[in-house]
Amino acid sequence: MKRLRIKKSYFQDIAKGRIQILFDEAKKRFSSRPELSNRYVQLARRIAMKYKVKIPSELKKRFCKHCHHYLVPSKNCRVRIRNRKLVYYCIHCRNYMRFPYSKSKTLKYS
Repeated sequence: MKRLRIKKSYFQDIAKGRIQILFDEAKKRFSSRPELSNRYVQLARRIAMKYKVKIPSELKKRFCKHCHHYLVPSKNCRVRIRNRKLVYYCIHCRNYMRFPYSKSKTLKYS
């Protein structure tokens, strides 16, 4: 009897949805239970690695690359703009993360 094969993209789509849900829950729970929001980030990272899904760039800025804690600006991280880079400083592990930053270009009509 032939086995039914399910496409890899189907599982990847489900994984992307779960990652988004976990980050939304981490945002909701941070004020009351920050350790739970850190656990949600760990779960989201594991799902992304298991199904080989990239975490979107706006979500990548929400957790520390070194200690994998959920970051909320002015609560447990500092955000600065230096030399065309967005610099996040994690207060928990005292490490920096740098992301490229450029001003949005405006179109000129003549």
